[in-house]
Amino acid sequence: MGHRKQTSPRRGSLAFLPRGRASRLLPKVKYWPPYEGQPKPMAFVGFKAGMAHVFLSDNVPHSPTYGSEIIRPVTVLDTPPMLVAGLTAYSKTNSGGLRQIGAAFSEKTPQDLRRLIPNFKPNGEEALKKIQREEENISEVRLLAMTQPKLSSVPTKKPRLVEIKVGGSDVKECLSFASSKLGSEFSVSDIFSAGDFADVISVTRGKGFQGVVKRYGVGILARKSRKTRRGVASIGPWHPAYVTYTVPRSGQMGYHRRTEFGKRILRVEPDGSKVTPKAGFPHYGSIKGPCMVVDGSLAGVPKRPLIIRLPARPPSSPLPEPQIVQTVV
Repeated sequence: MGHRKQTSPRRGSLAFLPRGRASRLLPKVKYWPPYEGQPKPMAFVGFKAGMAHVFLSDNVPHSPTYGSEIIRPVTVLDTPPMLVAGLTAYSKTNSGGLRQIGAAFSEKTPQDLRRLIPNFKPNGEEALKKIQREEENISEVRLLAMTQPKLSSVPTKKPRLVEIKVGGSDVKECLSFASSKLGSEFSVSDIFSAGDFADVISVTRGKGFQGVVKRYGVGILARKSRKTRRGVASIGPWHPAYVTYTVPRSGQMGYHRRTEFGKRILRVEPDGSKVTPKAGFPHYGSIKGPCMVVDGSLAGVPKRPLIIRLPARPPSSPLPEPQIVQTVV
């Protein structure tokens, strides 16, 4: 083994297979955690603006730096209000899946929605009556919420439409809540507050087609190696007579759908100018409305849409609200 240890750990985790390109820039939410309480949307869409760092007083119990002032890297998200364009109701099937009962679109939707759905026709009253007749069979209610990129620094006019589940203890209350929100806006402060935890679903930075050295960290072979140096020395035995999936191979790197669990929200700011640098965030610009400051880094490049969802693995005991001393951008 030379200078290495007796055993060599595998380079590259198999937990992220297949490493293919994401099917869409704004990913779907595949799992909604259980939620008991008053009806409210369980997710929000924000745009990544950039990174900064904050000085805060560590008030987390049993922390090694408890009571002292620490510095933390943070990510700033631009979170303009979202508009409820419609709602969908689902019922459970015998196999455990969901079947759509109906979808109702509001008549108050802006013209920008026609950029996404050219033949858009509002059917609010008729569809709502149909859904209410099937109220006993409804097991889940979701909002059809659209982003408003004109309120941000994202250079696009076409909104993005996403399904957001309405969480609550009673399905009837969720349906009445969703019906009352048709055509109106809701803000990120209606869902999250400082000190909460959230999961962030996003698409990572794309790096194109890469070899095994960059993609998996495989060591470069000796100078006098035959045929190649930036490759795997052996891709497998004669039998089985095929290359197993565990062997590092060249392919797509980056632009993957990823979910980061348990990101702590340090600040929900209604005025984004307070956390925007004088020259604006690089590759993004200035924040015009509400924003959110999240502890640590998040996947994606500036201007990329992210889904902030209620946590699937919430902490066993709630943490106190963070005490930010200063935000440096």
